[in-house]
Amino acid sequence: MSSIIIRCPICSKKNRVSTDKIGLTIKCGSCGAIILEKGTKLCKLCNEIVYYGINLSNGEMVHKSCLESIQIQEKSIRNDIDIKIKKLYELEKELKNRVKKRQSIGFKIISIFIKQDIDIEQIQKSIKIIEKDIQKLQTNLNILKKKLEPIYDYLLTYPPDWRYRKDAVIARDGKYCHKCGKKFIRTAQLHLHHIIPLSKGGNNKISNLQLLCEKCHLSEHGRKKFNNEFNSKETAFSKRVANIEYAIKDGKRIKFGYKKPSDDKFIQRIVHPVALVKVKHNMDDGFTLCVQGYCELRKAERTFAIKRMKNLKII
Repeated sequence: MSSIIIRCPICSKKNRVSTDKIGLTIKCGSCGAIILEKGTKLCKLCNEIVYYGINLSNGEMVHKSCLESIQIQEKSIRNDIDIKIKKLYELEKELKNRVKKRQSIGFKIISIFIKQDIDIEQIQKSIKIIEKDIQKLQTNLNILKKKLEPIYDYLLTYPPDWRYRKDAVIARDGKYCHKCGKKFIRTAQLHLHHIIPLSKGGNNKISNLQLLCEKCHLSEHGRKKFNNEFNSKETAFSKRVANIEYAIKDGKRIKFGYKKPSDDKFIQRIVHPVALVKVKHNMDDGFTLCVQGYCELRKAERTFAIKRMKNLKII
């Protein structure tokens, strides 16, 4: 079991805390002072405590700086690969031309009298070096992608690797609309669609994605015109989570309409939020992002699924 070291702000004693205890109220083993508040989380990338960061739909968080750092590295490596591939293409083209020239009768006659500085072996050596460089860069890129994938799976917005996720779904299902069954030649004619919407607690995992043609996609979204390209804008769900996080940090209350599966209508709740938590589903292995806090209506601590809220306001 992994652990982290936390120094007590009162007595300065170092405390080793198991990572599975993060989220609970932790006291110093020496003086008894609280060193971790309930609801504290660890960044999924650096495994350090995160107070402000990017919330994920499974209840976890990452430092914005950690995510951006990896994204910058990924972009840099992709650019390096593109440059290497372009150089490789130029060398292969040059090699082909030089081999063709060397095989010509004119070259063979001239080479008897004049030494030509055409070094095919050097070009071949350069090609091998670049191919190894590309392979090494691709390995490093795959390492970064493995770090980013589980973060992008639970982003509250569309992930930056949306196009690659579409490629993965096409490889799994073919170029067919999941709803009408029509086959398409051009992949641009197919839209990537969340089976369970992000606003209802869905995620960006491949298992929650399917292909729909434009007509079927419009039908799924109540004829709302949809852009098939990646969009990094915040969703209504992500804004809701950000507002709850702000209310928690600033000790404010939140007001919202809430409707449980058994309710006929939305009931207004005023809650003193304490923490964002993930709650395991009863029917499957999934999780729902929820907020815990004191409910003024019920006069008790309650847990509310964010996907069941509407018209959330900070008061």
